[in-house]
Amino acid sequence: MSQLSRPFDRRRFLRTSGVTMALPLLESWMQRTATAKDDAPKVKRLVTIGTYLGFHTPSWFPEQTGRDYSASPVLKPIDDLRDDFTIFSGLDHRAPNGHKNWKNYLTGKGTPGISLDQIVAKVVGEKTRFESLQVTCGSSGEGQMSFTKEGIALPAIGRPSVLFGHLFHSGEDKARMEYLLESGGSVLDVVLDEARTLQRQVNARDAAKLDEYFSSVRDVEQKLKKQRAWLNVPTPKVDFKLPEFDPVAPDLSLECESLMYDLMVLALETDSTRVISFLAPGQGQVFTIGGEKLSAGYHGLSHHGNDPDKIAEFNAVGREHVSRFGGFVRQLKERKDPEGRSLLDTTAILYGSGMGNANTHNNSNLPVLVAGGPFKHGSHHAIDRDSPAGANVLLGDVFLTLMQSMGLQEDRFANASRNVNDLLL
Repeated sequence: MSQLSRPFDRRRFLRTSGVTMALPLLESWMQRTATAKDDAPKVKRLVTIGTYLGFHTPSWFPEQTGRDYSASPVLKPIDDLRDDFTIFSGLDHRAPNGHKNWKNYLTGKGTPGISLDQIVAKVVGEKTRFESLQVTCGSSGEGQMSFTKEGIALPAIGRPSVLFGHLFHSGEDKARMEYLLESGGSVLDVVLDEARTLQRQVNARDAAKLDEYFSSVRDVEQKLKKQRAWLNVPTPKVDFKLPEFDPVAPDLSLECESLMYDLMVLALETDSTRVISFLAPGQGQVFTIGGEKLSAGYHGLSHHGNDPDKIAEFNAVGREHVSRFGGFVRQLKERKDPEGRSLLDTTAILYGSGMGNANTHNNSNLPVLVAGGPFKHGSHHAIDRDSPAGANVLLGDVFLTLMQSMGLQEDRFANASRNVNDLLL
């Protein structure tokens, strides 16, 4: 494919051509510019949500495909929203199994590697106070969801009060933040000086490693500059009352989940960020649902051994997760962006898990759905991986469609190289 037959990206053309001069006005460029308004990205925000212990997939996936499916037991709490989401079955990353490989959920086959949310954040994050937000409830335990390009797991905020302060800090915090930013900048300067001196004394292989290090340091430097620029911009004022204490005890993580969703809505509504990842942790907590305490811990129920009673309780937890997610979607549907559009219409949401079957630690056939955005919703698409048509369709192909809908010129994600535009667009 020639350069000019590709989607035209002036910055990429300059970079791949190895030049830094401005291009002459090209006829083909004029043709593309004329339609640029029509081709503007229709999705501005991305939210990725994962439940660490997944769901009982026979109770998650509808039995029927297409638009006329009957709501599955776990998804019943959001059946009234079915025109706002699309269910996929048969998708995964063809990744290894096991809890430790849950982290492949947003990174594809084989970690470490950059996660979907961070790929998007690098493109749209400069427009907002926070490039991205990582959120959980209390402690995420072994769960890790967002990763840098170096494969480093990003820590998540687990306390609602901390997330609220992060988003809407008062003027009293300004002096302390200025001090921290200036301290970080001065330390960074020292590190750079020492690294440059060291680079002149090492071999070629070590010099290459230092180049990678410089790249990471420059990323930090840019973040510091951005934080300084935003420091004098007043944070939005919101009418939201935090509870008297953070519900971060493991047994209260469902209550914490609801609070975090409320704060995530505020973060998007105030345009504080356009990229959020949220990990709903799963540990040994014993939940009380509908006034009744469950017979075992959440993690124990996930290893149900096909016991119907344990599956029923595991599904009760699953419905609680889905119900809270539904509240999040409904809020986005009600709130408007500055242009008067529903926040949901311009926000793409990936909801599901990196665990296909927690009972056997199997990471295939992941329970996932896509909500929001300008997509064709209301259907259950079952991908038959044993058929010629479905053999090469991966979860990463869904990611490609999400990224392309946000204007990212990505044609590969991990081991996925097509998309599902035919199903969603």
